[in-house]
Amino acid sequence: MAERRRLLIDSRRLQCADDQRRFPLQEDESRYLRRVLRLKQGDLVDVIDGCGHLWMARLLDGHRLALCTEIESPSQSVVAPRPKLGLAIALIRRGMDDVMRMTCELGVDRLQPLQGQRCVPQAEHRPERWQSILREAMEQCERLWAPELTGVCAAADWWETPDQSDLRLLAVPRETAVPHLADLLATRTSVHSSIWLAIGPEGGWTDQELAAAAAAGWVPVSLGDTILRSSTAAVAGVTTLSSWRRLRS
Repeated sequence: MAERRRLLIDSRRLQCADDQRRFPLQEDESRYLRRVLRLKQGDLVDVIDGCGHLWMARLLDGHRLALCTEIESPSQSVVAPRPKLGLAIALIRRGMDDVMRMTCELGVDRLQPLQGQRCVPQAEHRPERWQSILREAMEQCERLWAPELTGVCAAADWWETPDQSDLRLLAVPRETAVPHLADLLATRTSVHSSIWLAIGPEGGWTDQELAAAAAAGWVPVSLGDTILRSSTAAVAGVTTLSSWRRLRS
């Protein structure tokens, strides 16, 4: 089957299409379709809304698209995966772009940047770029549900934020008495609405942060016998979570 590229369009814009199901493209979208994908008038492209729906659309004049079916009749619809997978990661000096891209491809549903006590002043915080990376990764990997990226929050203020019914896991290195993430998941028989995995900065969590997380109900887990970079730990952890969810479903 020939590949047909995808374009993420906010569902509110799709709802504003005219009687002929036409809607205007933004300048960057038009440039992407015409100059990057080299589509011509009449060519087809798949439109996704990030909420589980896909429509086939036709390029009209380089600045407009027309859906091939009614907005109420998408070509494909999928329910949101359950349980939701959340990654909370402390800001790091380099590698956050890769974390955003790769965890999106792996199926993470929620991304929460954290300001840890040991985060370095040079740590990356580029939310607009991360949104762009997530958008491109979502179009490329052909997922239909967009991950949610929330604003940065101090770790000390965030431990209590997730629902108490969620499974909340805290990655810790050099702790021989804690279970490996995969082993802990294998023992879980009940399905939580969400699973969170928190990854610390390059310098690790402080004792105060660990104590606060434990008091809030976070469960420490290991990601292996070696010490991983924060970006590597994030990808390894989400890979394990995603594989566990796939096997359960």
